[in-house]
Amino acid sequence: MTNERVGSGDMVEKQLAYKYQVYNEIKKGIMSGVYPAGSVMNERKLSEELGISRTPIREGLQLLARDGWILMETYKRAVVREFDAQYMWELIRVRSALEMSAVEDAVRSMTEKELSRLWEIHERQKELLTHYDVTAFIQVDREFHIFIYNMSRNRELIKLMSNYYDMFRFMATQAVLGTEERRKTTLEEHQAILDAMEKRDPEAAVQAMKYHMEETEKNAERHRKMSFGPLDCENS
Repeated sequence: MTNERVGSGDMVEKQLAYKYQVYNEIKKGIMSGVYPAGSVMNERKLSEELGISRTPIREGLQLLARDGWILMETYKRAVVREFDAQYMWELIRVRSALEMSAVEDAVRSMTEKELSRLWEIHERQKELLTHYDVTAFIQVDREFHIFIYNMSRNRELIKLMSNYYDMFRFMATQAVLGTEERRKTTLEEHQAILDAMEKRDPEAAVQAMKYHMEETEKNAERHRKMSFGPLDCENS
């Protein structure tokens, strides 16, 4: 009897692990273009591809729908979401709010060691401007922002950030940082954020981050117009 219970518990644990494995594998496929926008995620086919039973496939798809990567359509069809102009704009607005909250909390709770580490990340990104590598530059840019979230010690913000950053990287990061001028101004804006944090001035840090997000949104808007055209409901 006892052994049966242990076996059942192990099975449940495996099922939980499998659904997160499905989640990560499909999300990776969406981000890499294996599953482009509009792809129908057929449970049977995915089960064969991943070598996992259909139950964790279904549960993994539900998690992906929850986090905005796929849409559950009529007759329970799971379809890879298109990151259209409206959705991109909404995500950028959400990011702005999260980033300002994160930097405010970070200023209030950071240590000198953490601030020094943030300066180091900034210096690494400056060095990459000379010998530009788009992938490395974007990676360090992401590291800069994620470190501020971690400095905030706000667990809910960190949780929200984890899924959001994958989406932002997927939809438009390279386009946003795609010009030399924007890369330079990005570093200048990071410098202003750091200067405010160095003074331990939360209000100034929030304002510096707000400006950085506004400039990021402007660049995203230029990319969006080139890709999708103007957004009719944007100013409504």
